[in-house]
Amino acid sequence: MVLLSVLVTDTNIWIDLENGGILAEVFHLPYQFLTPDFAIPELIHPRWQTLQALGLEARELDPEGILELFKLRQDFNNLSTIDLAAFLLAKTLEATLLTGDWRLNELAKANRLSVHGVLWLLDEMVHYQAIAPGQAANALGRMLDQGARLPADECRKRLASWS
Repeated sequence: MVLLSVLVTDTNIWIDLENGGILAEVFHLPYQFLTPDFAIPELIHPRWQTLQALGLEARELDPEGILELFKLRQDFNNLSTIDLAAFLLAKTLEATLLTGDWRLNELAKANRLSVHGVLWLLDEMVHYQAIAPGQAANALGRMLDQGARLPADECRKRLASWS
């Protein structure tokens, strides 16, 4: 399988995918999934070991990135260190950032990074036939039932299209 690009994830993406029951299926996409090593202790549900076995890779920030992380932490204290590390990793690698956090999304857009969320990931899974449209609808319903905060209009459009 030829990889299209690198996707750097924050932790809430994995929680939503697990809640949707499609954790393993996402790794059938032609992307390389990375997360900052800072996220490993936070990955409890799903467990880091599970994600790693499926194909998620952890990456460290270089020393300059660590310094930039501390500077960003002072300016953006409403974002976690893990979120900022994901932002910096995506920025350093010129990768796409996957997040469900609107503040992190805004920071990425302000820095001209490509950024998407779990709805885009579901679209990709249907497009690349990693899951069937009905399975995507069921997964999205389970995510919403578990409290995922996603744009209502976008969810309705997808549920109508996939059902």
